[in-house]
Amino acid sequence: MTKILGYIAYEGPSEIDGSPVVVIVNKIDADSKNGKTGAIVQTFIIRSDIAPMAAVQTGADYAICGNCEHRPITAKETGKPPCYVQVGKSVQSVFHAYKRGRYVKADPATIAKALQGKIVRLGTYGDPFAAPVTMWNQIIRFAAGHRGYTHQWQRADFDAAAWSPLVMASADSIDQAAHANLLGMRVFRVSIGVDKQSGEAVCPASAEGQRKSTCAKCTLCAGTSIQARDVVIADHAAGHARRVISIAAV
Repeated sequence: MTKILGYIAYEGPSEIDGSPVVVIVNKIDADSKNGKTGAIVQTFIIRSDIAPMAAVQTGADYAICGNCEHRPITAKETGKPPCYVQVGKSVQSVFHAYKRGRYVKADPATIAKALQGKIVRLGTYGDPFAAPVTMWNQIIRFAAGHRGYTHQWQRADFDAAAWSPLVMASADSIDQAAHANLLGMRVFRVSIGVDKQSGEAVCPASAEGQRKSTCAKCTLCAGTSIQARDVVIADHAAGHARRVISIAAV
């Protein structure tokens, strides 16, 4: 019997624009080769009808990324840091496995049991907001911990009270971080260079944090489910050195 790679936690309309999306839960029992994250269960939010690379190239990834300024199609026009996820590799592989039937659709109780005692990443690729908040709460209820980020916190229909225990508000400026705090969100801010502000802690899994921990071991990115400082990390996406020089020259 072919080994099941993971589970389908959700198939339905995107909470962002109504397009068809799917949430895949995988890497449940596998060790991670990623030295920054460590062993952590992965979840992918992708279009269920369009291959990820095609979605990225046409802008159809809006359904799973919303107005994130790091979307490749947006970053290319604005010069903002591009998304660090290598869509052509891991995400594309997950999509093709989904189309081959390698993931099993299961009810939330089954998935919650499989994730018991695990650390779960909400949105390894894709914004967690694209899927119902109730689904996330159901599947991680027995998990040992969770990590998650959203750029959708500025939407008029974003329910900060419901989402803040699950995810960090992704911010790309000090002003955005302050706004998210006013909504009751803890913040994960990407800075150009290192400019830690009062009330922030440098990501301990980052190079500037001397890689003292991993995402799996660190508990900082668990939204308001814990009481802790906000988190800042230096831009490390492709072209980051050029952006630091550009800022320094201003």
